[in-house]
Amino acid sequence: MKSFIKYLYSKCLQILLFPFCLFPIRKNRLAFTGLTGGKGYDYSCNPRYLSDYIREQEKDTFEIYWMVTDPKRYRDKEEKNLHFVKHFTLRSFYYLLTAKVIITNGSYAPWFPFRKKQYLINTWHGGGAYKKIENDKPDANWATRKRAEFCAKNIQLIVSSCQAASDRLFRRAFLYHGEILKCGMPRNDFLVCGNTEQADQKVRQTYQIDRKYRILLYAPTYRSNGKNQMPDFTGLRKVLEENGEKWYVLYRAHRYSEDDSAGLDPECSADVTDYPDMQELLAAADMLITDYSSCIWDYSFLYRPCFLYTPDLREYLAKTGFYVDIHEWPFPICENMEDLEKQIRSFDEEKNRARIMEHHQQMGSYESGHACEAVCSWIKQKSICEENA
Repeated sequence: MKSFIKYLYSKCLQILLFPFCLFPIRKNRLAFTGLTGGKGYDYSCNPRYLSDYIREQEKDTFEIYWMVTDPKRYRDKEEKNLHFVKHFTLRSFYYLLTAKVIITNGSYAPWFPFRKKQYLINTWHGGGAYKKIENDKPDANWATRKRAEFCAKNIQLIVSSCQAASDRLFRRAFLYHGEILKCGMPRNDFLVCGNTEQADQKVRQTYQIDRKYRILLYAPTYRSNGKNQMPDFTGLRKVLEENGEKWYVLYRAHRYSEDDSAGLDPECSADVTDYPDMQELLAAADMLITDYSSCIWDYSFLYRPCFLYTPDLREYLAKTGFYVDIHEWPFPICENMEDLEKQIRSFDEEKNRARIMEHHQQMGSYESGHACEAVCSWIKQKSICEENA
């Protein structure tokens, strides 16, 4: 029923927003949206990294408008040709329907009636091809598929991280048959290039983490019941500190999760769920523990220790499933704390790097460290060169 209502909603919008289509499309206007979860639209994810690159490289070529939940958060960032507009307002509809190019990480595409002479770029918000999306699940209904078809027709370009995502996710699950830019994800450019020092420093300053601590990031994905089985962080720290090192735990809940951080030790851990940039957290982390999250794709380009804590693996397989068998992922699967502690103790850096490199090859990685440049060139071609041709 929920999917049907969303489908009907998008059809009604086509009629209600028709007056905005009387305004001319501005060839140098770009509109950005970054869905961070639920009703949260922020200056984030792939669109943010692309927006920053365009501002730096193209100077005054484009005027940029961001649709966000709370524009007041970004007043200090506003400057000439960079503006933040309240999401889902008449003003936001005006800019969305008069921009030549719209860049999103998934939001708006399934329901917003963009115009035929506009270009919608979907950068998506997950790398690789891991857990299945709604349209590809066994219980997907008619309305869900209709929304997917509407979304596919709405998009003119998808930015892909790898061949597996292009084939199994975008072509099959998205029902998309248009152009795919095989360049990797804009948000991963600095990770692929190994430029993590600035992000590490920023995270440590934000949470006042002394340099004597190494950082463990725990970042689980979403479950349909809203809950996940968290590892025993006290026990983990004991294992990690057996060799004399000091460790600090960062907990990043999924945007739809109902978990809280009540069990964290405030002396050596912090809840970073509200931190605005997941990529910076990954850059700062010396070790990642997750489960089925696509953040393993992003983190893999750092070649650091990563472990999959999956006590509900069988249940998750039955309800959600994967595009690529989890046993083909490059990181150890740990279904209980005993397994997790054992895998941490036996971690081998050379074997880890070899498994990751093999995984990148099997997935057909497109990550180049130049995704922002590639997408920016495409935008310039469509927004300026075609107009002058």
